[in-house]
Amino acid sequence: MAFGKPAAAAQGERWKIPLHVVTSVGTIALLVIVASVLAWHAYNGTRKVLLSSVDESITHVSRVLRDRIDSILQPAENQIDLLANYDIARAHTPEQRLAALPVMRSAIASNPLLDAIYAGYPNGEFILFRPLRTPALKQMFRAPQQAELLVQTQTAQADGRNAGEYRYYDSKGQLLQLEARNDYVYDPRIRPWYISAVASAQSVMVEPYIFSTTRAIGSSLALRTSEPGVVVGLDVTLASLTHEIAALRVTPGTRIVVVDSGNYVVTSDNGPRDIVVDASGKPIPQKVEAIETPALGAAAGLPVRDIQRQHQRIQGSDWELVSMPITLRAHGKALRLLMAVPHAELFREARTLLRRQLMLTLLLILASAPAGYWLTQQLAKPLRSLAHDTRSVSSFDFASSNVRRSRIAEVDMLATATMQMKSTISRFIDVSAALNSETSLERLLEVVLGDVIATTHARSGALYLYDPDTKTLVRSQEQLTAAAHASHAETLSAASHPSHPATQLVANRRSIVGVAEADGPQLVAVALETLGKDFVGAIVLELPQSLAAVQAGGRNPQLAFIEALSSTAAVAIETRHLVDSQKNLLESLIQLLAGAIDAKSPYTGGHCQRVPALTKMLVHAAEDATDGPFSDFQLNADEWEAVHVGAWLHDCGKVTTPEYVVDKATKLEGIFNRIHEIRTRFEVLKRDAEIAYWRNRSQGTPEQEAWAELQARWKALDEDFAFIADCNVGGEFLDPAKIERIKTIAQRPWMRTLDDRLGLSREEARPLQGIPPQALPHVETLLADKPEHLIPRPAEEQATASKDARFQIKVPKYKFNRGEIYNLAISRGTLTEEERFIINDHIVQTIVMLERLPFPRHLRSVPEIAGGHHERMDGRGYPMGLKREDMSVPARIMAIADVFEALTAADRPYKLPKTLSESLGIMARMTRENHLDADLFELFLRSGIYRQYAEQFLLASQIDEVDIEALLRVG
Repeated sequence: MAFGKPAAAAQGERWKIPLHVVTSVGTIALLVIVASVLAWHAYNGTRKVLLSSVDESITHVSRVLRDRIDSILQPAENQIDLLANYDIARAHTPEQRLAALPVMRSAIASNPLLDAIYAGYPNGEFILFRPLRTPALKQMFRAPQQAELLVQTQTAQADGRNAGEYRYYDSKGQLLQLEARNDYVYDPRIRPWYISAVASAQSVMVEPYIFSTTRAIGSSLALRTSEPGVVVGLDVTLASLTHEIAALRVTPGTRIVVVDSGNYVVTSDNGPRDIVVDASGKPIPQKVEAIETPALGAAAGLPVRDIQRQHQRIQGSDWELVSMPITLRAHGKALRLLMAVPHAELFREARTLLRRQLMLTLLLILASAPAGYWLTQQLAKPLRSLAHDTRSVSSFDFASSNVRRSRIAEVDMLATATMQMKSTISRFIDVSAALNSETSLERLLEVVLGDVIATTHARSGALYLYDPDTKTLVRSQEQLTAAAHASHAETLSAASHPSHPATQLVANRRSIVGVAEADGPQLVAVALETLGKDFVGAIVLELPQSLAAVQAGGRNPQLAFIEALSSTAAVAIETRHLVDSQKNLLESLIQLLAGAIDAKSPYTGGHCQRVPALTKMLVHAAEDATDGPFSDFQLNADEWEAVHVGAWLHDCGKVTTPEYVVDKATKLEGIFNRIHEIRTRFEVLKRDAEIAYWRNRSQGTPEQEAWAELQARWKALDEDFAFIADCNVGGEFLDPAKIERIKTIAQRPWMRTLDDRLGLSREEARPLQGIPPQALPHVETLLADKPEHLIPRPAEEQATASKDARFQIKVPKYKFNRGEIYNLAISRGTLTEEERFIINDHIVQTIVMLERLPFPRHLRSVPEIAGGHHERMDGRGYPMGLKREDMSVPARIMAIADVFEALTAADRPYKLPKTLSESLGIMARMTRENHLDADLFELFLRSGIYRQYAEQFLLASQIDEVDIEALLRVG
């Protein structure tokens, strides 16, 4: 009989599916589902990224265009401010206005975007300086071939008409041709720029338009001068914006235009193709709705306020439309940028990526099927016990054990975890010892990173510090093993590495395992947080595959170890950040004070920045010297910091100096220029002469005789006033004969009939106390040194120099002497003895202020370095009369830097900037007179520091040839 299984058993053992088959089929099915979901998710994510890139491009475009326009307008803004204060505003004749030709040529040469500089006058007169940079412009204005500059003038004639003239100049400023142009009719008074500027106290900007002459895109800036009805202006071309816009296209088919408030095209990526010409041949902007891309017209219909982005279907095509305002910082003018991006181009790569991912998924499934089958077979193998190896931990035996490795993943992972646990504990003890003994933060971070890499068997690792200002992670340490797949980036940010675990860590503040790139190695990122939970950095490790498997299923012991060490490393980082922040705060306060000093006066702006730059150049040159008196000169880091602080604070005492003294450009200037008062007195004398003329006529004096006498008196008064006005400007030397003439002119009598004590402030009335008023009418001299001109020095304002025996500065009796004769008779410059003391007292205040600061030990030389730049090598300087041997090398260097900067500065009201050869010639003489250090002056010349500084800070016109050997022979 046949033996068989019972029916019940046979029924219970119904058809079964093998484990490896279930696992393989399930794995493949899951892989298909996951891959499909990931592919679709990647496609949608790519779409979102692309749209996000469009948003970023929008912001970038707005910022680029705004900054680009501002970068074009800001230099023009600065130039027009200077022009408003130049003599051309006060010129009354063409000859006087043409005297500004060198300045205008320099302004045009310094700004290639200037299309024209001009000035309009209240009587309709006009002058314009236009560069002829292209042959087309020369042909347009019928200019000679050598002409580089055209000056167009319109001058009022005796008959009331305005006569136009064209003057053509070559590159050297020589007049080539003068042409009368009766067809040139231009009334500035009816122009928008003139009308707007006259009505505003600030500079004004005309909304960008197309220049009728050059057909370039540009804008006009204008500013009302101090002279009534006189307006200066300039035209700035914005032609470079066409190239800027064309370079910002998101896709090849993207169209971008900039429109004004009326939707007229100001500029576009098509350039001149979007400019039309009217019936008269004048170029005019085109309405955005009229250009060839309808999508831009639709974009113009979006709301004007804020950035707008909208998807629309136009003529059968999908478009992404963008509208964003561009507000110029300089004048608040509002433009609008319109962008139209075709969807077909925008998402082309996303669709291609979806197809590639689906194909890749299919290939991966086919390739992974055999491997999946083999792996499922390994699940049936037994596990071996490893408990006996863990018992040694309880007895603090962390030596390596003889654990057998296994091909079974679970067993091998357990064995590896046991060895790693023992190694981790051992290394934790070693790292704790290092944290308690290591003083160098960089070395400490290096030890921490090295032990973490060894403990986790990471292929590579990096330690990043977080910069909260830029929201980036900056690499501080990096270690690579032979098995490393790639190095770690120097900086990480959400913008540059959005998928990197470390950048995700910035937002999540928890340990993250992931990959930086799709095909890149696996990474783990652990946050470094202080005790106050402040995020200061991250540790990033390139993990082996086995660690990734453990991390996917549960908490990894190596990860816990890293997190435990991270808090200690974070405390060390926080300590360094605290020290660095204190230094940064000091540095910011130093530069804030220096900037405030420079900002007090527009004529010394940049001095406190340029002197430190030159000082450091010369200190570096002294350190680099291999022979001579400075061959052994070297500064350590602390001494360099003292030089840096001293150089930046060398003029900090100027915060106590009144700016109207620092800025005194004429001898009679105080809060205002008192030459206007004297001009009025001369006008009174001229009216008196005219009254005498009519009186003589009424008494029978012949007309010819009376008229000749009146003309003679007027001429004498005009000449005397011109002389007084010329003396008021100041100069290098006023000879005694001129001083005597001032005193002679001063004795001219004039009659005052009004009380000169009415309408005075208490401060103005105080000097008149004790002086009896004169009976009216009162005959006064034309110029006078009156008792009320002497302002006593209050007891509470006694100068510091008179209280400290170290300071050897003579303190004048009076705080101010505003006598008119006294001021006009100043022999050099524009400052009186009292005002020069106020200027010189700034160095005393500098020393006193710096000595009151609680500098740390390594900065205690700052007052000496900052306070010695007005001393002389022969002891005849101020404020202490120090000699060369009493001063440190940095203090002597400061003296040279301060003198050279002052001689070459182009922003002083009382002198023209000197050339290199002129400045160095003066310094050579000062060296011969033992004013400056001869050794340092020779180093200054032979090292080439003077030319390095000149190329960075001086005008091109100041840089000329220098004969070093001749200067050294003189010095």
